[in-house]
Amino acid sequence: MESTSLPSESTDPLNMPPDAHAVQLLERVAKLEASLSDLHFILATGQTGSNGESLRIKALHQINDYLEPRIKNLNAPLLAVVGGSTGAGKSTLVNSLLGDRISRSGAVRPTTRTPVLAVNPADEPWFANERILPELSRLKGAGYSEGHGMERHDALLVVPHANVPRGLAILDAPDIDSVSDDNRALAGQLLNAADLWIFVTTANRYADAIPWEVLTEAGTREITVCVILNRVPAGAETDIVPDLERLLSAKNLDPKLLHVINEVELDDQQMIPGERIEPISAWLNSLAADATERQRIAEQTLEGAIKRLQNDVRTLGEQAEDQDLQLQSLAKIATERFDFTLGKTTEALKDGSLLRGEILARWQDFVGAGELLRGIEGVVGRIRDRVGSFFSGKPPATHRVEEAIESGLHTVLVGEITNAFHDVDRSWRNTPIGIQLLSSLPADRPPKDLESRAADTIRAWQKDVLEMIRSEGAGKRKTARIAAFGVNGVAVALMVVVFASTAGVTGLELGIAGGSAVVGQKLLEAIFGEDAVRRMATRARTMLEARTQELIDENLAVYQQEIDAHLQPEIVQELLNQKHPLRGEGHKA
Repeated sequence: MESTSLPSESTDPLNMPPDAHAVQLLERVAKLEASLSDLHFILATGQTGSNGESLRIKALHQINDYLEPRIKNLNAPLLAVVGGSTGAGKSTLVNSLLGDRISRSGAVRPTTRTPVLAVNPADEPWFANERILPELSRLKGAGYSEGHGMERHDALLVVPHANVPRGLAILDAPDIDSVSDDNRALAGQLLNAADLWIFVTTANRYADAIPWEVLTEAGTREITVCVILNRVPAGAETDIVPDLERLLSAKNLDPKLLHVINEVELDDQQMIPGERIEPISAWLNSLAADATERQRIAEQTLEGAIKRLQNDVRTLGEQAEDQDLQLQSLAKIATERFDFTLGKTTEALKDGSLLRGEILARWQDFVGAGELLRGIEGVVGRIRDRVGSFFSGKPPATHRVEEAIESGLHTVLVGEITNAFHDVDRSWRNTPIGIQLLSSLPADRPPKDLESRAADTIRAWQKDVLEMIRSEGAGKRKTARIAAFGVNGVAVALMVVVFASTAGVTGLELGIAGGSAVVGQKLLEAIFGEDAVRRMATRARTMLEARTQELIDENLAVYQQEIDAHLQPEIVQELLNQKHPLRGEGHKA
């Protein structure tokens, strides 16, 4: 190729401000970029039902590598990326077009590791900085002969060369089907940053699936693609070319841009003889010299890239929405299971089951239950007389009853919460997202401090009851009676009533456990009155349920916080509501 001159465009085209339409478009693209940067997917690429993260990265690269720089200046030199399959002869073609070995070629695969960008020296400022492909650091040199950075996947080797026509830069990319994951990913990124493609294939591999996946993408995006059919045996083009032209037309690619290079011996510099590549060189030179055609290609590629980005963004929004729905389903599982835990705990408070065993024994010891329970079948006056006898004696010890109450409640709380953790874990393991979330949770579920936290919860409730007794016992008469029996004793009696039944249910209806409770209830009624006792029992039960709810919520939060960290409804709606950025804008250079 020969260097060509460009029409005078600007004394400082790099710093020309974008027009008003471009500014509006850049603002919208920047907002979209921010949303995509905040978007995240739980499942890694390749896991069941997920390619969201790879698509998100692709969309961000499309914005940073191509859209933003091209929107800012449609008159910037075109970037032609040379891509294709392994061994198709991409680097050999680039070297042959320039008449110089700037890119490594050979039989050992992969050859091109660090992409090589050939630019006219006058155009070097357009590519020496991070205007395009900002994630790739710039290396400078004369190319392969200096061996700069040939193992770098995070760099771009910029080679100024006089034989590159001004207005056009040529980038030799890694193989699209390379054995190296890094090479394949980089090849895709570079092709998405291109204004036009020079796609190299061979007579033996032109119908391979992987190249056509890439070419199908190019047709969807309306990219200008010049296909080079390389190493065609003499006479074979008669059969191959019509078939390839048909395939190109079917993919919305221009078959007139197909060039054939017959199988030839390379010269001493491992280059294709000049006469074989002259048609390709002439097309590139004419394109570089035609500012109008270059701008048309840039506009066409830009429009296609934006349309494709819009589709990708919509897909990302749908995938993120589906992820949010799955997260909400997992949250519902956890919430309902821990709500069930509260229900089970409350049921244990109301059905009298807590008064079986140790609590009942300690309470009976406390009130002399054997004698008093026989008196329950007598008249109310006799029971009140017996209860009243408590006020004349020494206040009995209550700590054993309190300990039994604490132990009974503790067993219920710890057991039910532990079961909830196990059940939620089991349910979450049925989904890929649930498995991933569980791997991020604390290993100890339930937490090691559950028993101590449950004990703290019960003691806090017991303190609540004591405070209520003191508050309700204001007044000389009540204070005297409470003092005679002991604040703790009165509080214990109220706790037993809470455990035995709802307010108003008699001991005769609840059997032995209820009989124990009615003793405490009559004691409380003698101090506070029947209505006050009913109200106090309800309030004490409510306070216990509230304390229990706090403990349950605290443990549910282990799951809920993980869910909340991944929910992103605002971003989802923003992506789903995206409008086509160029629609109605009339953006022209």
